[in-house]
Amino acid sequence: MSLAVIKDFLLQISFIAFPVFSIQLILIEKAEKERLIRLVLTVLFGLSLLICMSIPAYADSDFRLDIRAIPLLLGTLYGGRRTGLILAAAIALYRLSFGMDLGLLLTVIVLAVCMPAILYYQQAFARSERGRKLLIALSLASFYSLVGVLFNIILRGFSPPVFQVQLLHYVLSLVVLSLFISLNESISNMLRRNRQLQADAHAAEIALLRSQIKPHFLHNALNSIASLCIDEPQKAQDLTLEFSRYLRGSFNFQTLDTLTPLQHELDLVQAYVNIEKVRYGQRLRVEFDVNADPRLPIPPMILQPLVENAIRHGVTRNVQGGTVKVSIRQQADDSVSISVEDNGCGIAESKRLEIMESGSQKQGFGLWNINQRLKLLYGQSITIDSAVGIGTKVSFRTN
Repeated sequence: MSLAVIKDFLLQISFIAFPVFSIQLILIEKAEKERLIRLVLTVLFGLSLLICMSIPAYADSDFRLDIRAIPLLLGTLYGGRRTGLILAAAIALYRLSFGMDLGLLLTVIVLAVCMPAILYYQQAFARSERGRKLLIALSLASFYSLVGVLFNIILRGFSPPVFQVQLLHYVLSLVVLSLFISLNESISNMLRRNRQLQADAHAAEIALLRSQIKPHFLHNALNSIASLCIDEPQKAQDLTLEFSRYLRGSFNFQTLDTLTPLQHELDLVQAYVNIEKVRYGQRLRVEFDVNADPRLPIPPMILQPLVENAIRHGVTRNVQGGTVKVSIRQQADDSVSISVEDNGCGIAESKRLEIMESGSQKQGFGLWNINQRLKLLYGQSITIDSAVGIGTKVSFRTN
């Protein structure tokens, strides 16, 4: 066996490497692009096996051998049964272009015998872990090589030089297949862990931001109760009862990281407004303009802080008080446009920028917190339109 045979096999292997290492870049795409993913895999592995067949290794002048089985197996096992059938058809048609000979007959027989087994085990391969995937792939490769050797002996007779090349072909196929599948699965597991870590970090950050909202509100509500206890005990009692009703509907730790129905969020806002009205009386007016399905899911505790901010830092800063308008609109795509507008004292531009950028846990904390949560959930920010002495409008849209 000459070095030229080994060189030809190694050259074929190099052309298989590209589609193999492209798999993970392709599979990163979302599930809704599955049809496109399978098409790209079919094209990549199809080109790979055609190139392998175009530069075969020769054992003698009448016998050529290539490692088309590797892209055929990888394309079928990772790309699916339809991809496998297309690749098998491509092998047969391309081999036909070389002429009608024993090689074509051998190709058709091997495909006819082996493809049913490869297609049968494709789904088992897709569901399996790394170790079982290797076992399935190597078993199928061994079966493919054994069938090729057996029918070659039947059709051509036994030839020691040819058998040596076939043995090298078999060993290289197992080694290369093991290497490619192991590397592919390692990369896949690494990407999977990375995506999970990103998702966990994302959820943890949202949970942290949400957990910061309630202590902020509790602090303000308890201060309101304390300020009324001596001079207006009846108002303090009413406020405490309203506060308890709010807490009963607000503390739901089992849904800490999930969306909540719009109606539930509106109920919490109404409870909060009732609390503040006990304290501020006729100075505070709140109007609701809601045109949306009350069952629509929205992020919890995302509306109440906006109303609180409008009351605390807007209308109640004026001696005569003011009005807070809450507007909620359902869009055609079931997204929700939300705005909270007040005719209070307004926010200076420098202060607006400070609130949005600093993340201060003092004045403006609620706006900054909501802005961060919206960035994490939807990749967009709140919009603040404000003029000193006129008022402020905060708006955003959920996707």
